[in-house]
Amino acid sequence: MTLHLVRISVNVPALAGFAVARRLGDDDFGYALHAALTARFGDAAPRPFRFLPDHETGPHLLGYVQDRAAFDDAAALPPADAALDALFDAPRLRPMPEAWREGARYGFEVRVRPVVRFGKSVRAARTDRAGGWLAGAGEIDAHTAARERAERAGDDPDLVDRAAVYIDWLAGRLSGAATLDHADLRHFRRTRTLRNTHRSEGRRTHRVEGPDALIGGTLTIADPTAFAALLAKGIGRHAGFGYGMVLLAPPGRAG
Repeated sequence: MTLHLVRISVNVPALAGFAVARRLGDDDFGYALHAALTARFGDAAPRPFRFLPDHETGPHLLGYVQDRAAFDDAAALPPADAALDALFDAPRLRPMPEAWREGARYGFEVRVRPVVRFGKSVRAARTDRAGGWLAGAGEIDAHTAARERAERAGDDPDLVDRAAVYIDWLAGRLSGAATLDHADLRHFRRTRTLRNTHRSEGRRTHRVEGPDALIGGTLTIADPTAFAALLAKGIGRHAGFGYGMVLLAPPGRAG
């Protein structure tokens, strides 16, 4: 099944109204877009996707669609929620390559949430510590985790480079699919967003805070099949909320 790149223009005031009405507001509209895309396209919604609110061509999102027929069927229906009428313009789709070539080089850019997970015992042991913990999610900023490892080893945690940690994190998630020729941290901030958790008392939505990083550079495909699967799935555990979409371009022209 051929992967398709979709571009959808987004009416930001309408998106803001949608988020406020449903109490889905966060720092980047990631959760609101996740909810709106699911309401509009169901299981065929683009995933992963990336929202570009300040693009020179106007606010829009880019995403990958795995089942073009299902997406077209959903797009042909009138929105079930009237609020979606003003939110999205008509989608524009383009097919990605049907086959990738081992050794092919591409420029890339990807927005990621570089976090690592810990088990219950470690989580309980560090509940009184600040810095990077995503409350309720069992996750911690990869840079914070690296600083703590350095401290336990008797090294100076201030010498742990954030960019190097995040690039190493990305390289690990590309492993087997592609290798990094070079990469740089193009932007970093911390953002608060909404996430769902499933506990004994049922599903809960809560706010979590964590790293928000934009990494770009050049990569080389190592395994075409694994690379295709990586594009379709996205990088990291937050691919359904505006993270993890790998944008590709000729080498030297990404971003």
